[in-house]
Amino acid sequence: MRVLKKIFRKIPLFGPLADCPMSAHWNAVREMVTILTLSTVPLWLGSLLQFFVNHGTTWVEYETAFVSTVSGGELFLYCTSLLAPICWIALIDPPGARKFPSKLAHILLLFIINVIAAGVFGLQKGGQTLNYRVPLVFSYWLFAVSVVLLYLGTVYHNNRVPDFAGVFASEEDDYLERFRKEDNDE
Repeated sequence: MRVLKKIFRKIPLFGPLADCPMSAHWNAVREMVTILTLSTVPLWLGSLLQFFVNHGTTWVEYETAFVSTVSGGELFLYCTSLLAPICWIALIDPPGARKFPSKLAHILLLFIINVIAAGVFGLQKGGQTLNYRVPLVFSYWLFAVSVVLLYLGTVYHNNRVPDFAGVFASEEDDYLERFRKEDNDE
């Protein structure tokens, strides 16, 4: 198992996951569900309302409503906005925090995704005639990669920031123990 962890640690971007406890993953999952659910309300709720208004009854009709909601390049905007906090998290090391792992890989991928997303979105909104399916499918893939990067950045951030509540509780316990000893000595 140690050998596998050692090999896994060498994989760019994903390697630091070997040093992250399950609590960092669990907290990241909770954050991601909240972020994605609330931030994508215009997409899934808009599609659902469109589905209801058009008296949809099948999954294909909901999929059609969703495609019409995101076919204007909206997912490209979501890619850039989801990754913006990761840029800050990766570049700034808060007091008491360890260095952000895979900083260069995160920033490089974030930059590439943002440039591509902004470029394709700009072409779409600028009136360029593009193949309808290519930007749509590409936006799905870019969005999925953005979600993975957001997850990784959140896990790494959760792992590198000390548990201040635990530190304070430990210091409080130490203080109370010293106080009890002094009280018993008198």
